[in-house]
Parts: sequence; structure tokens; C-alpha cells
Amino acid sequence: MNRLGWGTATTEPTLMAGATVSVTCMADGRAHAVRDSEIAATSSCHSGYYSAVCGHVVTPASMVEPDGELCPGCAERDVTHRRRRRERFY
Repeated sequence: MNRLGWGTATTEPTLMAGATVSVTCMADGRAHAVRDSEIAATSSCHSGYYSAVCGHVVTPASMVEPDGELCPGCAERDVTHRRRRRERFY
């Protein structure tokens, strides 16, 4: 397994544990999948930055703004991230 918890032998990448939340980053304008446990972590509360499943450090945009373009790295690693966006018609 690599540092993100995904097996290297599988052809279908998925998150191993935990749900994710779509958070648009101010820096790149993309919607990233961030683990809910990452958002709830006390270390993140003080900095305001979150690590996405793709490894990008997310500076959250205003939560009233629509999601940005889907991050390809997050979509590759979190199948549910793509599915949620299709269900919301993005």
C-alpha cells in the first residue's frame, strides 16, 4: 500500500476508509475530495487548509460558491466523488 492507503495492485482505485466532502480550492479552482476526518481534525481547524485525497493542499473557497471543475486526481482515487457530482448534475 502507498501512503494514501490504496493498494498498488488494484486496477479500480477507491478510498479505503472514510467518506469525502467536495471542497473547491481557491488556488486552482478545482473541486477536490477531502476526507471528512481531515476536515474534523483539530490540526486543520487552526490552519484552514486541508489535504485532498490527490495530495493537493486545499485552501477552501466560499462554501456558497458552486463546485469548481472536478480534480482528475481526486476522481481517480475516489470513485464516489465522480458519482456524487453526476447525481447533482455538475
